[in-house]
Amino acid sequence: MMDRKLSDKDVRRKKTIGYLKVGIPVAAIAVISVILAVAVQPELKADEVDVSEVRGGVLSVSVGATGSVVPFYEETVTSPIVSKILEVYKKSGEQVHKGDTILRLDLSTANVDFQAEKDALEIQKYQLEQYRAEAESALGDMEKQVAIDEMRLKRMEALLVNEHYLDSIGGSTKDMVRQRELDYEVAKLQLEQLKLNYENRKKTTASTLKVHELEYSIAAGKLALRQKEIGDARIMAPFDATLSWVNDQIGSGVVKGSQLAVLSDLTRFKVTAEISDSFIGRFNAGSEVEVRIGGNTLTGTVANVIPSVSNSRITFTVFLDESSDSRLRPGLKADVYVVTSVKPDVLKIANRAYYSGPGEYDLWVIGGKYAEKRTVLLGESSSLEVEVIEGLHEGDKVIVSNMGEYRTKNRLKIR
Repeated sequence: MMDRKLSDKDVRRKKTIGYLKVGIPVAAIAVISVILAVAVQPELKADEVDVSEVRGGVLSVSVGATGSVVPFYEETVTSPIVSKILEVYKKSGEQVHKGDTILRLDLSTANVDFQAEKDALEIQKYQLEQYRAEAESALGDMEKQVAIDEMRLKRMEALLVNEHYLDSIGGSTKDMVRQRELDYEVAKLQLEQLKLNYENRKKTTASTLKVHELEYSIAAGKLALRQKEIGDARIMAPFDATLSWVNDQIGSGVVKGSQLAVLSDLTRFKVTAEISDSFIGRFNAGSEVEVRIGGNTLTGTVANVIPSVSNSRITFTVFLDESSDSRLRPGLKADVYVVTSVKPDVLKIANRAYYSGPGEYDLWVIGGKYAEKRTVLLGESSSLEVEVIEGLHEGDKVIVSNMGEYRTKNRLKIR
């Protein structure tokens, strides 16, 4: 039996039925996908994120550094002599008062050396006095000789005048007159030479005496210093303080200049900080500083900047406005923010962990029930706020919490 050829109408109907069989499931899947996408759209709870409103105002631009709290004043006590520790009277951590004895050194060797130097200085003193007496005697003899020769010259001058008179009346000869003249000129030259020698001797004696006196003065100064060192060998507290550390190794030898104790004033504190050397010149002594220690914030100023660079870091000291704050303790770590400039009229948002320096950021801006990702250009910052250059307007509300888990999203629902 032969197949009957289908009409055009039957062919169209058959095709339509085929399209419907395929299209209806596809459309259903698409509709279901849209419904599911809407139903499972990511959501944020408003009370679980930190939101900052864009506002205008003054921005104190600052740079961050790391620091630690240290005593405002600390002094290291060193050994004034080569010796050994005989006794220790105070322990580390104890409160000491000015004049309290901390430890005692062995002075036996130092005393022997001191006595030897004292005897040597006494001998030097006698030698100086002897030289001074001999010099004065020698100069006195020369001064008398000058006086004697001056009188002799006057006598010879009188004889010469008398000889001229005798020659004028025929009582003398030309040879006698010339002899008198010669004797007078020789005596005159001898007197001039003696006076010159006397003046030179006075200058030489004075110079030599000054040298001897200076040598004696230097030796006396050294002896006085040695005496002070021996007196200082009884190691005492120079001021009221806490004994942070003491060398309590009784019997151990110490050399001159070796550390014996460290005393700290724990009633006041300061902060020592380090920052990258790339910030050299951006701040100096007197710059305002904000110091964060835990959840506490203190203010202060830069006291000094050490110009030397170590490991690409520079060190500076901060004097706190409240240096006696009861929350301060030695060794506490601090985040230090130094103000480098002030911008009077800028847009700004809160500074949080999202910010790592000037540049572009993808931030979430809240509008109604949704938050949308927006590219924003940020500038400089303070410890609390960041400058907004482009991408946000005053009054915008921006999420400043960590939104890393939503980096592939562009829109979030807020509830």
